[in-house]
Amino acid sequence: MNEMRLDDIIMQIESETKYRFAYNKVDIDVDEVYTIDIHEAEIKEVLSQLFANKRINYSMVDRQIILSRPEGSFAVSQQPRAITGIVTDSSGEPLPGVTVLIKGTTQGTITNFEGIYSISNVPTAGTLVFSFVGMKSQEVSVGNQSTVNVAMEEDAIGIEEVVAIGYGVVKKSDLTGAVSSVKAEDLNPGANASVEQALQGRIAGVQISQKSNEPGGGLSINIRGAGSIQAGSEPLYVVDGIIINNSSVAGTGGVGFTGNQNPRNPLNSLNPSDIESLEVLKDASATAIYGSRGSNGVVIITTKKGKKGKLKVAYDGYYGVQHATDRLDVLSATEYRDALNSIIDLGGGDPQQRIEEIEGAGTDWQDLIYRTAAIQNHNVSLSGGTENLTYFTSLNYYDQEGLVDGSGIKRYNTRVNLAYDESEKIRAGVNLNASYINDDFASTGVGINENGGVIYTAINYDPVIEAFNEDGSYKRSQFFTGDNPLSVLNGEDAFAETFRFIGNTYLEYFIIPELSAQVKVGGDVQDVRRDIFIQPYTLSGAGTGGIASIQTGRKDYVSAEGTLNFNREFGANRLSGVVGATYEYFQTKSFAADARGFALPDLGTNALGSGDPLLNHVGSGRTQAKFISYLARVNYSLMNKYLFTASIRADGSSRFGENNKFGYFPSGAFAWKMQEEGFMDELVWITELKPRISVGSTGNANIGNSLAFQTFSTGGQVLFGNSYYSTILPSRIANPNLTWEKAVQFDIGFDFGILENRITGSFDYFNKETTDLLVNIPQPLNTGFEGQVQNLGGVRNQGFELTLSGDVIRKADLYWNLSGNFSTLKNEVLNIGDRGDIIRGGLAQIPDFSIITPGEPLDSYYGLIVDGIWQADDDFSVTNDNVNPGDIKYRDINGDKTINGDDRTIIGDPIPDFAWGLTSNLRVKNFTLDIVMQGVEGVDKLNANLANSMFPNNFRQNRIAEPLLERWTPENPTNKYPSFVNPLASGGTNSLVNSITVEDASYIRLQSVRVGYNVEVGRISRISKLAFYVTAQNLFTITDYLGTDPAANASGSNTSAVDFNAYPLPRTYMIGVNVEF
Repeated sequence: MNEMRLDDIIMQIESETKYRFAYNKVDIDVDEVYTIDIHEAEIKEVLSQLFANKRINYSMVDRQIILSRPEGSFAVSQQPRAITGIVTDSSGEPLPGVTVLIKGTTQGTITNFEGIYSISNVPTAGTLVFSFVGMKSQEVSVGNQSTVNVAMEEDAIGIEEVVAIGYGVVKKSDLTGAVSSVKAEDLNPGANASVEQALQGRIAGVQISQKSNEPGGGLSINIRGAGSIQAGSEPLYVVDGIIINNSSVAGTGGVGFTGNQNPRNPLNSLNPSDIESLEVLKDASATAIYGSRGSNGVVIITTKKGKKGKLKVAYDGYYGVQHATDRLDVLSATEYRDALNSIIDLGGGDPQQRIEEIEGAGTDWQDLIYRTAAIQNHNVSLSGGTENLTYFTSLNYYDQEGLVDGSGIKRYNTRVNLAYDESEKIRAGVNLNASYINDDFASTGVGINENGGVIYTAINYDPVIEAFNEDGSYKRSQFFTGDNPLSVLNGEDAFAETFRFIGNTYLEYFIIPELSAQVKVGGDVQDVRRDIFIQPYTLSGAGTGGIASIQTGRKDYVSAEGTLNFNREFGANRLSGVVGATYEYFQTKSFAADARGFALPDLGTNALGSGDPLLNHVGSGRTQAKFISYLARVNYSLMNKYLFTASIRADGSSRFGENNKFGYFPSGAFAWKMQEEGFMDELVWITELKPRISVGSTGNANIGNSLAFQTFSTGGQVLFGNSYYSTILPSRIANPNLTWEKAVQFDIGFDFGILENRITGSFDYFNKETTDLLVNIPQPLNTGFEGQVQNLGGVRNQGFELTLSGDVIRKADLYWNLSGNFSTLKNEVLNIGDRGDIIRGGLAQIPDFSIITPGEPLDSYYGLIVDGIWQADDDFSVTNDNVNPGDIKYRDINGDKTINGDDRTIIGDPIPDFAWGLTSNLRVKNFTLDIVMQGVEGVDKLNANLANSMFPNNFRQNRIAEPLLERWTPENPTNKYPSFVNPLASGGTNSLVNSITVEDASYIRLQSVRVGYNVEVGRISRISKLAFYVTAQNLFTITDYLGTDPAANASGSNTSAVDFNAYPLPRTYMIGVNVEF
């Protein structure tokens, strides 16, 4: 038995546990002596014994123990007294910094880091007012209470949400431009290697598609369409206020290796779990502040920061498996034998290639290269802060195996964000991100025949032979020029290591409370090394002793900016502005070397010097560019009703000609907060109604670093006397007038919210016209140059965007929100000067398949129209081509009785008529269900695998099953697919691009489904949050497209699209846990 003062008992419990006490000393006599005899007991048992037979009540909120006297245990007094308590959020987490005021007075306090407050001289009839940014204010009458605990609720209206814009932030209610904001909790759930994947289907007017489904594969991102022929169409990325250099560094191939034309995504270096919010700036009033880089839109990424309060440790991890959603449906061994022998019987193919037997059961080559792949992600973060200094740091490990054996990605990330804020005096901070990525590559490019990659050979290889010879070596087909798929898979190895560092530091000094000066310095450094080795037992490496290649690259980006920021309120009016200057420096270095003829191939790329020195090749390069810019923007709110924004930026760049070093990009916008008008008072169901209009000019400087200058390339060796000398030759003619591509965009729209923002949304119409397009203009032969890059022509993008979000059910234990977006896009080439139509896009055996011509969308498909199949009773006198029943009947556009390139016409385009996304978030008590769907309609795609099946390079190669199984025969005179007896009977290679091989690629996709459960953690010591979840991705795709993925694109372009040897789309199942301490 121990006798102790209550004060000493409290101190001992607090020293030995993480529990803290809150009480009013007027009500609780801490000097009273208590008798206690407890050892190794639960805290509740200790408290129960301690206060047994005492007129003291206790309550536990998280780790806070609140002591109070029972109501009625003392006389009601009108005398002022002290009130204590704890303030938490809706999940029970303590809230530091909550303002607590005695209503009608200026007397108040704020909660400490543990959410505890104490306020004295509170009259019994008094009322306490609790307020906190982003939370609903609450009023509580004191009465006889000495302890008042409050759980704050989030403000459902959320109209005062702050969003990031260029060089500043603004309240969402004061936006005048088209800006879409997505918070971290609203990003797509599931396995997202990069930030963009988490945005798919979330924002109207932003079309995101995975060009390659390999781990970390490249994406195509278009904001309000593409507006350039030759310059880049990717948006500008800004991370924590610093522009990042998001182009790839090293090449995608290597000698003898068929690499993917779409490089891995550079944004893989950012950990999606570090993201706090993403803002997409779409119209010119929002993007013009970025001037020459704003025409393709801007994506602003803000990473998480620490919050004042105690240390919070969080872990989020998942593990899952992936399967191919669809493999290309090719002929089985039996179907292959029967179909090809039938074609030979009808006079096609080569009788010497008749299939007499199937070895064993045949071989499903796709089955041998694809696998069930594991995926896992582990993220740990620590955050917290004191009154002035906050911190956030994280560690991340991401590991995704590829569906093709030998491919995958591993990423290691660390982030440190520090912020110091001495209100209205000084602010400073550091944001640092470092990553190491290890990429494994399989040979999955667009090569054909002996240069074919593993997917190409697995699709096309002879299925009637076995995979191995009796001696264990890889068996090769004597009728197909490509290599055994397993030989390619195991004998062509490539991997890359990427180090990337992104960071910035800033200092802001307040000259007066309304005026501050800020300096910010940032950098982005990427360093890549890619190793490729081709084994001598492969077809590519045969007779070489092995081929080794090393490619290295480094990109450096440094920026420095200084700004003056002004913000002041004049009664109901508010004026804010920013002026500044920026300096940016870009540098790229590259090095490549390859060797062959190794005596010991086992050394791989570790000893290039051991190869035959006469066969070695070495190359290197370096480019630089500089930008200097001046910017200004002003925002004015008149009576909190009428909002005005104006901005201008002047950009100077070393990339452009001597006569056009600088460009000027102004913008203006106006918005009207109609809900603030008196005549709207009776329309209480309207929470927000804000029409807005904007116009502005932006540019595109994403053109490379030397197009304006004369350049030189290496030439052959020449003999002077008895010696040979190396030469250089001019390769490009200078253009001192080369200037920016310019885009002028008009936007009109409105934002709305009704029923206390139970339903919110926005609508926009935009019209963006891009002029001074960069185009390569052919030059007269006597100049010695084939062409010169000049500014001419124009492209228009226009469309509508609609975003809706509605709380179908909004109750404490039942919440259901539906949100969706819908956008249309019409793309049209206005003119391309006098140079004539541009026909381009050839890939592998596919001839140039796209055309750029006025009045049509960019890179429309250009090919032959199929009118059916020649039948026995047709009139063959209408053609001079050597066609027979069963051959394809093409439309003779010019009526000359022969099919050739002159009969090509536009047969489709790769730009969707409209795109949509739909999200459902359901919460039933502690259970959650999140569903994301998205789709596109009215889009076409060239299916090069279908073209390769219909017009094969080798007769004895496998084909897509449907055309062969449903082909024309005398017994089945179909009008859908030909007999394949003489595929090139008319049209020649132009036949490969036709209205059959260009397919409708519209689709509907169930992108992700996530089921979660939040555990009540009140009784779990040390844990403040615990949640489990199960996620499934890419469960199904509804489409008429014959390929494996209607969104795949092997072209490496954001405007032209072709599907060839597509990496399969993974269907993923994962289980994960999220826990916070």
